[in-house]
Amino acid sequence: MNADDSARMRDLLASNRTLLAWIRTAISFAGLGFAVAKFGRTPSTIAASGSLGIAMSVLGALFALVGLAEHQGVLRKERPPAGAPVPARWPAAAAAACCALACACLAAYLAASSG
Repeated sequence: MNADDSARMRDLLASNRTLLAWIRTAISFAGLGFAVAKFGRTPSTIAASGSLGIAMSVLGALFALVGLAEHQGVLRKERPPAGAPVPARWPAAAAAACCALACACLAAYLAASSG
């Protein structure tokens, strides 16, 4: 492995860590949205807390998708030369997609249960 390969791998690993940060942020928003929707209810704020919880869960799904798009952009930019080591791409994409799906399902659950 030469110096260019080392720098490229360092950039790819940094991109993976950044994607994981996007995923953690998405999970945090969805979890906080659930808490707001389910436990932040008073008789005068039931509709508002439900709507805010749904919005935060949807925002979490969007964060996961934005993180995945940014990560894919880095992968396209950092094309390896022939014979250079290439990390597997599917684990990061699968993690982000599963996170986005879970956030979307949580938003759907909150929408269905807030009525």
